[in-house]
Amino acid sequence: MKYRRQGAVMITHATLKQEWKASRLRILYTSAVIAMVLLGAVLVNFIAYQTRSDHLSLFGMILYFIGFCCAGIIPLYALIRGSGNMQPILFGDTGWLALLVPERSYAQLGARQLVNLAEYVIYMLPALLYLSFMAPTAGLLFHGAFSEYMPFPVNPGMSYVESIKQLYRFAFAEHFLELVQFGVMGVISFASWQAMFNFAMALYAAFIRTKKPNKFLIAVIIFFLFYFPMRIGTLGFDADVSDMVRNSSVYAAVLRYSWNHTLRYAIFDAVYFLATGWLMEHKIEV
Repeated sequence: MKYRRQGAVMITHATLKQEWKASRLRILYTSAVIAMVLLGAVLVNFIAYQTRSDHLSLFGMILYFIGFCCAGIIPLYALIRGSGNMQPILFGDTGWLALLVPERSYAQLGARQLVNLAEYVIYMLPALLYLSFMAPTAGLLFHGAFSEYMPFPVNPGMSYVESIKQLYRFAFAEHFLELVQFGVMGVISFASWQAMFNFAMALYAAFIRTKKPNKFLIAVIIFFLFYFPMRIGTLGFDADVSDMVRNSSVYAAVLRYSWNHTLRYAIFDAVYFLATGWLMEHKIEV
């Protein structure tokens, strides 16, 4: 393994380039599918808003729900299918070639996860943009019964463009700092999940040497890797949530609560990342 420790920085640049080149077609095709599905939903919602059709609005809300489900599936898809997933290297027929590359496992692992993180952002940002274009129809449909729960007042007489402007004003002008913080937390959380998934597979490959991985056993390992920091993350904090809501705004309370969990998971998953690299160098045989 000594040869692998030389020239890590230089080879990492090459690894980044190679991983991006290997991933760009998948990213392009996946982005195209996301765009076709969600832009089709946007078109239906736009027509529903313009025509004020109840039936079309209901159909648009069904598509809106499907769009949110798609946005929720994106992180899981990026984890499983993205370049940051180490399963092909640890269990694939040609994975041993990657383990023989003259580069430290930390550098190789970090390069792959950086490309996968970029892939996640490339999918998620347009998806959220498409979903925002469906919001006017949701406001039109629910402004009567659920108006008290909406973050800003909805006027059914507004045009579609005016409604979009109001939404963007609320998000980017009135709550821009909160929006940025939630975005940063989303990126950190994805990187944390990525490190946790890879550590679970590295643990399995290092100590349970089978040709094909047992997916159920890996899922159990992932559960405990997730559960332990979750329990640590709630110690001495959850009891204060109600006090935070009473003593500050809801947004401030949610941000504080979210940052607490995100940072605690990030600390644990930095350890998972380092442990994965160590296992790849010292415990996983090629």
